[in-house]
Amino acid sequence: MRLRRFALTALAAAGLCAVLTPASAVAQDRPTGSPTGTATVVNTKSRAQLDAYWTPERIRKAKALPASEISSKVTPSAGPTAEVTGKPVHIPATRPTASSGVQAQASVWGTVGRLLFTIPGKGDYICSGNVVTSNNGSVVATARHCGFGEGGTNYRFAPNYNSGNAPYGWWGWRSAGWVTGGGQENDSAFLVLDTPSGRRVQDVVGSTGLGFNWSSNYAHIIGLPADKDYAVWCEGQGYAGPDGQRLMNNCIGLTGGASGGAWIENYQSDGSAIQTGAYSGSYGSAAATSAYGNSAYDVWNGAQNS
Repeated sequence: MRLRRFALTALAAAGLCAVLTPASAVAQDRPTGSPTGTATVVNTKSRAQLDAYWTPERIRKAKALPASEISSKVTPSAGPTAEVTGKPVHIPATRPTASSGVQAQASVWGTVGRLLFTIPGKGDYICSGNVVTSNNGSVVATARHCGFGEGGTNYRFAPNYNSGNAPYGWWGWRSAGWVTGGGQENDSAFLVLDTPSGRRVQDVVGSTGLGFNWSSNYAHIIGLPADKDYAVWCEGQGYAGPDGQRLMNNCIGLTGGASGGAWIENYQSDGSAIQTGAYSGSYGSAAATSAYGNSAYDVWNGAQNS
C-alpha cells in the first residue's frame, strides 16, 4: 500500500458509514478498564504573544520532528488481535456549521493539518494533527512525542494546511493533555485550541469522529511529512503490535512531520472517518500508531470539557 497524495475519488468506502451528529450529542459513556497515567499543561501566553513568536522566518525554519522508531529484525506480520481491553466507544463526526462557508461535509482532508511548537532548548518543530469531535469544538488529536512531556510550548495549528497555505488560518492553544508511560502504545495527546474572534475550529472545518477500544481493521494513515508539506496517505490492514501498539505494513513515506497524523477507519467516499489512533512512527518495517484505549479516552474527555 504505497504512499499517495490526497485523491478523494481514489479512496473506496470501507465498513459502516460514520454517523454525523452535532457535538452536543457526543456520547459520554466511559470505556471500562484501568487507565495508565495522564498529564496536562495550560498555556500561559496570550494570543498576541503567540502570533508575534511565529514569524514567517520561524515557520520556515521549523524542523520536522522525527517519527519514533523501534528497531526489529523480525518482519511484523498480521496475527491474532487481543488489544481490545475495554468497552468500544464511538464518538460521531460533525459537519462544519452553515455559517462557516465550508462545504457541509465531514472530510478528514479538511480537518487534518500542520502543528507548530517549540521544545525549550531544542528549537521549533512541526508535527501533524487532526480536529476531532468535542463538546467545546476545539480539540485536536496528535502524538505525545510532539513535545508533550518535554516542556513543549507555542503550539499552533492550521487545519487543511497545504504547501505553506493555511486557508482557514492558525489557531493557538489553551491547554493540552497526554497519556504518560510506555512507548508507541501510549503515544497519544490532545490539544485544546483557542477561539480567535469567537471562531471554534470544529465549527469552521467540522471534525473527525473518534473510536476508543476498537479492534484492528482496515485503515488509512494521513499526515503531513515535512519533505512534502501537504497531506498524504497510505492504507492497509491494521493489526496488533507486540508492545500494544497497532501496526500497518508497507506504509512508506510518512517521514518527519507526519507524527501525530490520523490513523482512521471506516473511511467513506465523502472523506468522513473515525480516528482510532495517532501516527507514532515505525516498528521495524511497519507503521505504528497508539491505538486509542481507556487512557486516551480520559485525556480526550478532559480536553473536550475544559
